[in-house]
Amino acid sequence: MFAAVVILYNPLNTISEIVSSYIENVDMIYLIDNSVNFNENLSKELDESKFQYLSNGDNLGIAKALNIGCQMALKDGFRWVLTMDQDSNFLNFDKREVISFIEENEDSKIALYFPTYLIGETEYDKFLIEDNEPIVVMTSGNIIDLNIYTLVNGFDEELFIDYVDTDYCLKLKTSGFKISHVSNFKLRHELGNSRYVNFFNKKVLITNHSHIRRYYITRNRFYVMSRYRKKSKIFFKSELKVFVNELIKIFFFESNKILKIKSIFKGYIDFRNKKYGKLFN
Repeated sequence: MFAAVVILYNPLNTISEIVSSYIENVDMIYLIDNSVNFNENLSKELDESKFQYLSNGDNLGIAKALNIGCQMALKDGFRWVLTMDQDSNFLNFDKREVISFIEENEDSKIALYFPTYLIGETEYDKFLIEDNEPIVVMTSGNIIDLNIYTLVNGFDEELFIDYVDTDYCLKLKTSGFKISHVSNFKLRHELGNSRYVNFFNKKVLITNHSHIRRYYITRNRFYVMSRYRKKSKIFFKSELKVFVNELIKIFFFESNKILKIKSIFKGYIDFRNKKYGKLFN
């Protein structure tokens, strides 16, 4: 019925540990490795009847790796794929329930199903809502319709990393498709070196992303904002607010503040200069 596409980058865990929470509930797992060096230990561990492993030999970015995996699944005749990263795992996942849910909503133009995300032990609820559903969701843990994926031309490789999921969700919604929450499937997801802190009696999520990630987040945030500004004003206004809030959180709670601020500035300048793809220092 459906396959999984898993993006790897210098994984510390074994394949069995990475895929243990869903291996029994998918028909094939495509492992797309963005590590620079070929991982012989991983390749030796694989059962060829269940896995296809592809080493890119370089970090080609999340979007490119996702597109490679999705194209492999399409070639093998799959209609649905579960998109995963190496740091996420399900607390519960049952293929029979997924199939039943998809069949019940077959004619509703749903292009993507997403789980309940847990950051640490806390349920993530910071979604931007429009028309009673989130505008965007994270990539990991999603089940996507490959027919619709093809119609909207897949993931945007210019973004490399960060806002790949945002762009894809907005592309679906502005093309007339929907995303739907499968609430009983819970996914534990690592979001940087994240933690919650109390700030003026409010629980605030601090992600502690590296300065390199701050570059990509800033550059791609403004790229996606500019692309969908006229199509979703609520998204544009929300992202401006989030941008300011993140600057405040970096200033008050994160380390390497100056380096991160410099990376944010560079990301914005590269957006203005239309410089995308992989960052070369």
